[in-house]
Amino acid sequence: MKLNGKIAWITGSGRGIGEATAFALAGKGVKVVVSARNDDDITRVAGEINANGDSALAIPCDVQVNSDIISLVEQTKDVWGPIDILINNAGIAIFKSILDTSEEEWDAMMNTNLKSAFLCTKAVLPDMIRMKRGKIVNIVSVAGMQAYRDCGGYCASKFGLRGFTDVLRLEHRRHGIQVTSFIAGATNTTIWGDAAVDFSIMMTPEHVSQAIIAICEAGDSTHVEEIILRPQEGDL
Repeated sequence: MKLNGKIAWITGSGRGIGEATAFALAGKGVKVVVSARNDDDITRVAGEINANGDSALAIPCDVQVNSDIISLVEQTKDVWGPIDILINNAGIAIFKSILDTSEEEWDAMMNTNLKSAFLCTKAVLPDMIRMKRGKIVNIVSVAGMQAYRDCGGYCASKFGLRGFTDVLRLEHRRHGIQVTSFIAGATNTTIWGDAAVDFSIMMTPEHVSQAIIAICEAGDSTHVEEIILRPQEGDL
């Protein structure tokens, strides 16, 4: 698919994979909606994209709040039109054993990593169905296909996101909508917090963003259902 002139929304795009993907898509001529809860981050990212001569809107949005999501979609349509590409990237991880994970921490991971994809997808689907086209890329993680110790809440949310993505694909490929599970291995972002990990062997957000671009550029006659991207050295 030719990306020039398309409209893309990347959730959690104030930093990390979302930020790198916003810059990469903008460089392809895509009009990018940059969203996150932190207004300073998305203002910076959108400002740099626009300063490069490309197009970006910075719209603060808590993807756990449906009214925020609906407002963002309507604002985008008022300025540019309906969204062609949705990348559900927003996510958090809390690395604790199941016994040590609080109810609040569990809910935070479920709401940010899984419920947000459901809400954001529902907000853009009617226009995509009407247009008989659209791409939805859900950033799943290898924690959505295998278990890791001290990762119960995160794994549960990402396993759920992968299942949600599979059902979404079944329901809407007949509408010309392409739905991809992007299963990423260890990537050097702030999601790790103060975890004792070796960042030197991880992928960079820029590496990951290039694979996302390839998915978005896939033609209408092909459907990238799932892709796994890991560091050369494998899992941590």
